[in-house]
Amino acid sequence: MARIVIDTETGQIMTELKDGDRIVHAASVEAFHEFESAPQGETFTKLYHKVIPLIVDCELSASELIMFMHLAVNLRYVSNVAKYPNGKLITRENLQSDLKVSEPTVKRSIYRLIKVGLIVEASTIEGKVFVVNPFVVTVGEKINKTVYDLFRKSKWARW
Repeated sequence: MARIVIDTETGQIMTELKDGDRIVHAASVEAFHEFESAPQGETFTKLYHKVIPLIVDCELSASELIMFMHLAVNLRYVSNVAKYPNGKLITRENLQSDLKVSEPTVKRSIYRLIKVGLIVEASTIEGKVFVVNPFVVTVGEKINKTVYDLFRKSKWARW
């Protein structure tokens, strides 16, 4: 049985409703106009709600938290590796200059972030990379199996 839209004044069939089509009331459309679109070209990083209290419980120092957030906003899709938008790896030296902190602060902060399971530092063909725990923060819908396996036994994993 077909579902159709009829003009009540003329009786003319306007269109046929297909599976998945919905009728939206004018009030809903008007309410929709109250929203603004996100800025064009912006990317989104997901920070899972359930992990926020766990991050607080880690009692990270300000430098540790800032370093973690700096890595988190520079993630690559699928790999969760911290890289700049131009594809260049983020190194310890970059963290030192970007965040204007000392070498010992970078060393201590990285050690602590690794210890609490928020990141790992791994050697790859490209060089040493920081991989952020995808159970805490990620970009996109999927992560590769290697990254999943790096963190699946961490306290942050929920599935």
